[in-house]
Amino acid sequence: MAHHPNRAWDIYADLLLHHGHGYPLWMPDPDNSEWEVEIGDVGWLRGGSFKHILRTRRGPGEPQPHGATPVDYVPFNPPNLVITGPRERIVQPVLYSRTIKNVQISGGASVTLPTAVPVAPGGNITFTCSEDSGALLVLSPKGEEIFIESRRHIVTHLRENLDKWERLANDTLGLELKQEDIYFVCGVTKTCRWAVAAFHGSQRGAEGSVSCDFGALASANFSVNISNVSIPSGWYRNGPPHARRYSTQSLPQQIGTYGAAPSVHGYSSGSASTSAESLPYWSGPGGAMMPPPPSARQEKADQCVFFHYYKMKRRWLLPRKIEAGAGPHQLPPDPGNADTDSDVLASEDGGLIEDRDIEMVPNYPPSFDPVNVVLDYIIQNSEAEVAIASDLDLYALFKDQEFPRDIAAAVLELRPGVDVDESGVGMLSVEITYNRKRAPEEECEGSPNKKRAVPGNEGPKLEVDDIEPMEIDPSLSTSSRGAEGGGGSGSPQAPLMQAHTSATADDVSTEAKDNDALRIVMGDSNHEGSVTALVYSADGKFLATGSEDTSIIIWNAHDNSMKRKIAGHEDTVPALAFNMGGNILASISDFGPIKLWTIDMYNAPPQELDTDMSFRSIAFTPDGSKLLAGASDGTLVVWNLGNMERFDIRQHSAVVTFIIFSADGRMMATGGTENTCCIWEVDKIDQLRPQWRLEGHRGMITSASFTADGRRIVTGADDCVCRIWSTETGQELVYMYEHVGPVWSVAFSPDGKRVASGSSDSTVKVCDAWTGQRLLSLDGHDGMVNCVVYSPDGRHIASASADTTVRLWNAADGTCALTYNEHGDNVTSLLFSPDGRTLASGSHDGTVFVRTLPSEEAA
Repeated sequence: MAHHPNRAWDIYADLLLHHGHGYPLWMPDPDNSEWEVEIGDVGWLRGGSFKHILRTRRGPGEPQPHGATPVDYVPFNPPNLVITGPRERIVQPVLYSRTIKNVQISGGASVTLPTAVPVAPGGNITFTCSEDSGALLVLSPKGEEIFIESRRHIVTHLRENLDKWERLANDTLGLELKQEDIYFVCGVTKTCRWAVAAFHGSQRGAEGSVSCDFGALASANFSVNISNVSIPSGWYRNGPPHARRYSTQSLPQQIGTYGAAPSVHGYSSGSASTSAESLPYWSGPGGAMMPPPPSARQEKADQCVFFHYYKMKRRWLLPRKIEAGAGPHQLPPDPGNADTDSDVLASEDGGLIEDRDIEMVPNYPPSFDPVNVVLDYIIQNSEAEVAIASDLDLYALFKDQEFPRDIAAAVLELRPGVDVDESGVGMLSVEITYNRKRAPEEECEGSPNKKRAVPGNEGPKLEVDDIEPMEIDPSLSTSSRGAEGGGGSGSPQAPLMQAHTSATADDVSTEAKDNDALRIVMGDSNHEGSVTALVYSADGKFLATGSEDTSIIIWNAHDNSMKRKIAGHEDTVPALAFNMGGNILASISDFGPIKLWTIDMYNAPPQELDTDMSFRSIAFTPDGSKLLAGASDGTLVVWNLGNMERFDIRQHSAVVTFIIFSADGRMMATGGTENTCCIWEVDKIDQLRPQWRLEGHRGMITSASFTADGRRIVTGADDCVCRIWSTETGQELVYMYEHVGPVWSVAFSPDGKRVASGSSDSTVKVCDAWTGQRLLSLDGHDGMVNCVVYSPDGRHIASASADTTVRLWNAADGTCALTYNEHGDNVTSLLFSPDGRTLASGSHDGTVFVRTLPSEEAA
C-alpha cells in the first residue's frame, strides 16, 4: 500500500483516487468561506487541505487570497476558454476504497456503485475490511463538477507563469515550495455536507460501521468503529463547521432518492425501504409532486471533495530513479523525511491506539501525489527540459484496466511515450478528454506545416498564410437542411468527462452481431481527437465531421469513403454547416476566421470571414441569403451572402450553442448557456429583435426542436425539465418533469405527437406532446444520454450515450431493436441521414461510424 503510515489524509487520498474524480481532499472545507477551491486556483497541499497562493482567473487589482500577485501578473483568461458545468458528477451517497467490502446502509440497502441508495436519517453504514487500510466518503447532496476543458491553454499558461508563482510563494509569502509542489486546479467537484474517514492497522477481516445523520452530516452525530472500537477522532472528519447547527429536522421532507434534483439539498429522508426508482419530487399541497422548493436550495455547495490538477517540474538535476513498489509520495525520496515504522492505528498488541498516541507531524512532509511519478517518468525518459502532467493522464493511461495500486510499477510496465514540443515541454503521449491534439498534418490539406502532398493530389502545396479571400457565388449559398438534423449548429452536447482511446470496431453487442456487414467504420483515417461536430448534407451525399484535433473530414456518405481531410484551422472545430445545395461547407474554430469550403474544388482556398470573437455554432438560413454564427459572448453575427455585409445581434448574454430552423424555413431558434431561448422569424432577422423570448427554465437550455410545421418548439435544460411552447404566441403549452438529471437532448417526432428526451439519468423518456404524459421510458444505457433523434419516418428513435453505445429503439413500444458497441468512448454526436437509411455517430475516441440500417429498420 503506497501511503505515509502516520497520516490519515494520505491514506484517504491514496485509497479513493481510483474513483476517477481527481485528488480526494481530506479537508473539503475552505480555510476561509470567501476562498473556496475554484478552477484556475494555484496552491499547495498541507495536511489534506488545499492552500491558496493565487486565484489566476482574477484580473489585476481584484482581491487575492493573500492580497498579492506576482510581478508582471498575467491572469488566466484566454480567449475561447471552454468550461463545462456545473454538472452532476457523483450520484451515489457513499464512496469507499476497494479494501472495503459488503457495504450495507441503514441495515438493509446494499451499496453497489454507482447506484444511489435512499438512506434514512440517523442510519448506519456497515462494512467488512478486506485489508488493513480503508477509506470512505459520505456526501450530501450529490457532487457537482465544473471543469476547464481547454488543456492546451492550461499547459501554455503553466509553462509561462510557474516561475512567477514560485517567486510569489517563496519570496513574498515565505512558503519554501518547490515548483513541483504547486498545483493548478482545472476541475473541482463540490457538495454541501460531507464526512470522511480512514483507518490503518491490523484490521483485515474486521467488521466496521459508520454512524451518522445523513441529512446533517456536519452534526456531531458521526462516529466510526472498527471491531466495536471507535477509531480516534483524528481519523475521521465531517463538515462544514458552519452547518453543524442544522439537522434533518430543519429540512423539508423529500420523497424519493438522493441527489436527483438539480438543487442542492440532502439525501432522502424516507425510510430505507424507499424504492430506488422513486422520483426526486417534493410533496406539495394535496400530495402533488412538485420540484424542490427554494428553501431546499439555500445551502451553498462550496465544499471541494475532489479536484483535478496540473503540475510542472524542470530538469534541474540528473533524473532520479523511479522504483517500482515505492509510494508516489516517496518518488523522489525526501532525505529529510524520516517515516516511522509503526502502524498508524495499531498498537503493538494489534489493538487500536488512542488519540494521545497520534503525533500530527508539524512540518507537513510532502503529501501523497501520484502525479509526481509521471513528472519523474517524463524527465527520465525524454529530453524534455520541462515536464507537465495531470491526474487526468493517469486516468487515461489506465482507462482500459483496473486503476493500479502501485502506480510507479504500472507506469514502468506500460512505458508510455513522451511527446516533447518545440518549447521543450514533455507530456505523456496519452489521449484524454480535453486534449486538443492536432491532426497529423501530413494527412491533411490546408496544413500550414504540411510535409508532403496529399496522396492522390500531387498539386501544389497550399500554404494557409498565402490564402486570399475569394468571392462566393450567392447562388451556391443555399441553406442547410432546415431543422435540427442538418443545420449545422453543432447540436448542444452534454459535458464530456471520460478519457478516450481508439475505438474497437469489432466490439458489437449481441443485438448487433447479425448486422456486422451493415456496420462500417469510415476508413482508418479517423480523427485524432474527440469528434465535436457531425452534419449531413441535405441530399445525404456527404457527411462532414469536425474534431478537437482541428481537422475536418468530408466523407462520401453513400460508399463510406473519405473524400477530403482538411487541417485549415488552428484549434477545435466545434460546429459545421452545409448549405442546402451541399456544395459549400462552413466551419468555425475556437480561434481564427470562419471558413467556407467548396466541396469539389480541392485546390481552391476557402473563403475566410475574419472575426473578432469566438464562435460555437453556425448555420445557413434556409433561403440561402444569410450565414449566422453564435458567439461565446452571446452575440449572433449575420452575414448577407450577396454582398458579405455583416451585422451583429445582441439578445443573448451567454454562449450561443445552437441555431436551428423549422422545416418550412420560416422560424429560427437560438439558445445556449443561459435559461432563455429566442424565437425568430427568419425574414425579419434584420430587425435585430426576436419575435419571442421563451423564459421559464431554471437552468441552461441545452437543446431545442421544432415540430414539422414550426408552430411548436420543445426545449430541454439542465434543470431536468422539458417545456413545449407555441411559436405563434410565445406561451408555454406543456411542462414535463420526467428526468432526475439534466436533459441534454430533445426531439419532436415527425408527426409532432411525441417528444423524446435524453438525460444524465441514463434514460430516454417519450411523452405525449399535447398532454405531457409519459408514454415510454427507454432504459438500457449505463451512462448519460447525449443525443436523441427520431428517424425521418418516425418509426425509430436513436440514442447515443457516455456508456460508448448507440441504441436503436422501436418508437411505438420502446423496445430496443439494436445496440451498437463500436465506439471506445463517450458517443457525442448522432444523426440519421435525410433518407433515413443510415445512422452516423461520432465519439470522443475520434471515430466516426455510419451504419446502413436493414431494410426493415431504415426509414
